[in-house]
Amino acid sequence: MNDESHQGPYIEPIEDGPLRYRRGSDPDRQGTLSGPDRTDIPIRDSALLCRCGRSERKPFCDGSHVASGFSSAKKWKPGAGRLVDHVGARVTIHDNRALCAHVEYCVLELPSVFDRSKRPWVDPDGATAEEIIALCRKCPSGALSCTVDGVLYRDYDERPPTVIASAEGPYFLQGSIEVAGEPFSEGHSTEHCTLCRCGESRNKPLCDGKHWDVGFANRED
Repeated sequence: MNDESHQGPYIEPIEDGPLRYRRGSDPDRQGTLSGPDRTDIPIRDSALLCRCGRSERKPFCDGSHVASGFSSAKKWKPGAGRLVDHVGARVTIHDNRALCAHVEYCVLELPSVFDRSKRPWVDPDGATAEEIIALCRKCPSGALSCTVDGVLYRDYDERPPTVIASAEGPYFLQGSIEVAGEPFSEGHSTEHCTLCRCGESRNKPLCDGKHWDVGFANRED
């Protein structure tokens, strides 16, 4: 992979190493890097972003992946991740659990639709179409999308290309930043996704929520 073949921003997951983020050569679509507060973090044309979870220079790589024996191997079975459609009177909610980063905007902000105590856990008639569209748009991983009146709400091309290093979890990618190795799974978004930065995901380079289990936000080792 090289700069000449990619005018827009893209990310290359390096085997057993960091994420190589290149901003792209198109001045109208150069990618940016932001912290949890959405403040820009200055970078040049490219940057190496930590994904082993141990760098002391987060979000940048400091080489800690070598000493820690970080492995970028995907541990999920090939083909894992099936798109499930929850069909309502007007709205169909599409869900792929293999893409989910467990940020939990859905269950916290729209519990009338997303309730893990119920089976099925999704009720597409539990809120207005507008509320469901807004929630699916907020889903950073792309696990949730929806179709309303025949229109699919999955990709949001008007957003500028940005990598956001979230406070307690993955990198949020938005704005159609290409990631080497796509497609990730059935029904994935080409406009946004979440990439692991704790080092423990079983579905690398995607986040699978393991940062909750390892206490990523507070881990200093």
